[in-house]
Amino acid sequence: MNKLRRKTALFLIFMGFFTAVVQAQNGQTQWVKYDKNKKLVYKTTATGDQIMDFSAAGYKGGGVSLPTIATKITVSPTGTGDDTPAIQAAIDKVSRMPLHDGFRGAVQLSPGIFTCAGSILISESGVVLRGNKTTIKMTGAPHTAIVIGRGNTKVALGSTENSEQMVQSSTHFTETYVASGAKTFTVASAAGFKVGDTIAILKPITEAWVSFMEMDNMYREGKKQTWLGPARQEITKRIIKAITGNRFTVDVSLADSYSAKFLNSSGVKVAKIKLLNRISNVGVEELHIKCEPLESAYGNAPYAGIRVGADDCWVKNVFAEETMNTTVLAGDRITMQKVKIKHTYTNLGASKPADFSLEGSQNLIDRCEVTGGNTYFVWTSSLITGPNVVLNSTFKGIGSRIQPHQRWATGLLVDNCTIADGNIDFMNRGIAGSGHGWTMAWGVAWNCIAKNYIIQNPPGTVNWAIGCIGTKEQTARLFDSQPIIADGNFDSHGKPVAIQSLYLAQLAERLGSNSLKNIGYQANHRSEFQNKKIELTPFNPDHDPVMGINLAYERPVNTNSVRGTTRQFGGERALDSDDKTYWAVNDGIKQATFEVDMEGPVMINALKISEALGRRIKAYKIEVQLDSKWILIDEGTTVGENKMVKFPAITAWKVKLTISKFDDYPTLKKFGLYFVQ
Repeated sequence: MNKLRRKTALFLIFMGFFTAVVQAQNGQTQWVKYDKNKKLVYKTTATGDQIMDFSAAGYKGGGVSLPTIATKITVSPTGTGDDTPAIQAAIDKVSRMPLHDGFRGAVQLSPGIFTCAGSILISESGVVLRGNKTTIKMTGAPHTAIVIGRGNTKVALGSTENSEQMVQSSTHFTETYVASGAKTFTVASAAGFKVGDTIAILKPITEAWVSFMEMDNMYREGKKQTWLGPARQEITKRIIKAITGNRFTVDVSLADSYSAKFLNSSGVKVAKIKLLNRISNVGVEELHIKCEPLESAYGNAPYAGIRVGADDCWVKNVFAEETMNTTVLAGDRITMQKVKIKHTYTNLGASKPADFSLEGSQNLIDRCEVTGGNTYFVWTSSLITGPNVVLNSTFKGIGSRIQPHQRWATGLLVDNCTIADGNIDFMNRGIAGSGHGWTMAWGVAWNCIAKNYIIQNPPGTVNWAIGCIGTKEQTARLFDSQPIIADGNFDSHGKPVAIQSLYLAQLAERLGSNSLKNIGYQANHRSEFQNKKIELTPFNPDHDPVMGINLAYERPVNTNSVRGTTRQFGGERALDSDDKTYWAVNDGIKQATFEVDMEGPVMINALKISEALGRRIKAYKIEVQLDSKWILIDEGTTVGENKMVKFPAITAWKVKLTISKFDDYPTLKKFGLYFVQ
């Protein structure tokens, strides 16, 4: 595996660029195809599971035009001070207006620059914030530019609006197995339920299921890591469309499977619920959100973009520049359309922000763009059930990826997306993030282009990559060396399949061809997808004439100290191949650490380190993280200008330098890792 990875990396490095052009659409898949009557037919697994119908993702459940709402108040920039109060006053005034067909009206921002030192809050339904060649310039204390949702003013990533629901009537599944992709299931009793009821399907997390998923054996430095605790449960909300005896038919297919042999005696509970008063019908349009470029780790970045903690909302034609953790979709049936995000500087450190954070269900990210290195373009939060869809979007930046992130999400479709420099990963993240483990099941990558794919099947489930172009990778779960996890379901790899977009095909079948026009597509045709030719960001490697290519070059690095208050002496300076720049720590530090994240299993057998300001280091050690342990590969009492060490080959996920003794504050201008043949 490592030899293949090295050969692939070397090829891309020496080429300097890579162009992928979609081949003729002659690939075939049995998983979803048209029959002779032009109806979609689905292949099932041995247990009856199939690719789910994703078409209910988006505003109002998909296929519905984003409305145009009349302006009620226009606001102009003051030109001095903070414009947030003026914008907020206009929003609050419109929020007190009566609802007509679900809307109150729009607040229009005039052309120009609005300086905002605080969050703009939309806390009532039916309010639209619209710009017109308008820039919101973020200043002041850390905050999110626009926050949508009642009781949603705390905007820390991962928090959600209170959505507790009252249980009115309840029953449970009676079948021994309910397949993913199903729309019907049998319950013990239909008494107390009627067509139109909203229900919650509650799948308990059990020790038996966690063991079956092989998630009960994760340790970090000897400490057990918890994937999903037994007190948690997966909650799927659906609406009953039909009742026949004790058999329910719901509006949206199920994004997970339910096996009785892994459940408690009470099984899967089905409860009629009353939703709390969440706001809806809120839009944000035609805005430029901007803050100053900042070279930092995302945890220190002061500004985020838009948080949507409401249902049936939209964000369209928004350009967010330099924000971190830019959008959070914490409600249901949200459309993000033509949202563009730009980062000038690569995010620093091994921890990465997410530009689109999926924390709800039935959400659609459509024709969006991100440019930025070392980020997650899209991730999912814990126990999030689909459908969620990323459609016809373009992402660029070295070390970035679409990667479901935390502890079990289901039903994500990545459809006709192009990721020039990074990955699409449906994978086991192992002990990463204190035990993220299996992150995605029943996910689909469809007719995508990416540099690499890691597609793995959690036990008892399936993930698919169909009609995709790019390199397949295999790996163990993060930070382990064995076992190598087998590929998930790659079908027609390297040959796009004839159904251009799965989402559009499913939408057209459910609602008719006009539903495509409603969301801005004339047809489900290749001409609608303009992101099918890509070039990699040029990569000029750090090449040592003796050791070869520096495998640590421009990798994410974490340090326990950086000298000064800027990034002039940041850890990344020791990985940039420039001998005039260097990492340095502050005075008074008792021990200095420098930790490189290799972002995957990389074989190394040599290192080279160089001090910048003379011989200051008097004791150091270098360790490799493998199989959740730190393994010593070198230690000594001097480094100097050109320290080279060779050692037996080892697979490294992370490499850490610890400096325990020094005369003056340590500096490092070069940290190189190599595999010397």
